Amino acid sequence: MIKDIAVLLDRSDTFHNALRIVLQDETERAIPPGARNNAAFSYGHIALEHGSAFQHLLSVDNPTSALALVRLQYEAVLRGSWVFYAAPDIWIDSFGSQPGSNSRKEPAEFPNVYKMLEELAASPAERVLAQSLSALKEQAWDALNSYTHGGLRLMVRSLDGFEPELLAWMLRTTNSLSYIAAQLLAHVANEPVRSNQLLATRNAMSDCMHQA
Repeated sequence: MIKDIAVLLDRSDTFHNALRIVLQDETERAIPPGARNNAAFSYGHIALEHGSAFQHLLSVDNPTSALALVRLQYEAVLRGSWVFYAAPDIWIDSFGSQPGSNSRKEPAEFPNVYKMLEELAASPAERVLAQSLSALKEQAWDALNSYTHGGLRLMVRSLDGFEPELLAWMLRTTNSLSYIAAQLLAHVANEPVRSNQLLATRNAMSDCMHQA
């Protein structure tokens, strides 16, 4: 592995461990009841798992599989944020229901990415949340689709190798998304002290993330 990437990967592992320390025992803590909170909390954990998986795959020199996870992590963060801050109650009621045992259909479909970003921007969420997610989408959406769905970018790089700059950018992207996911968990649990601790962690290790 290229030395600079190895250094950033090690720094990223330290960052994720710091997030875990702040969120320690969060899964055992009671969160405010309700389908909205349950869904948002779940998507936050899904996003953190994708971020950890990206790091592991990159550390064992499997960048092809790692890059396929970045869009999944982005969508988990966006969906969790939209559910918590912007989803209509009627949608939450439908989504929280269980599909029939013989049905393969989702009980409620999510809006497309553009709609979720638009509604998130108009929600009570802090403006920086929608701005950050919108910026990431504008910068990399086509590439993320290609890496996730086996497009030309993925095929070419699997043959010719992955540029260090690309891997570093994606690693900073997943770290940024993991931070947003961790903040979502703290907000769902209504724990401002924990949220402030996460912010302090981010400020202390901003070198392994995209700059706001």
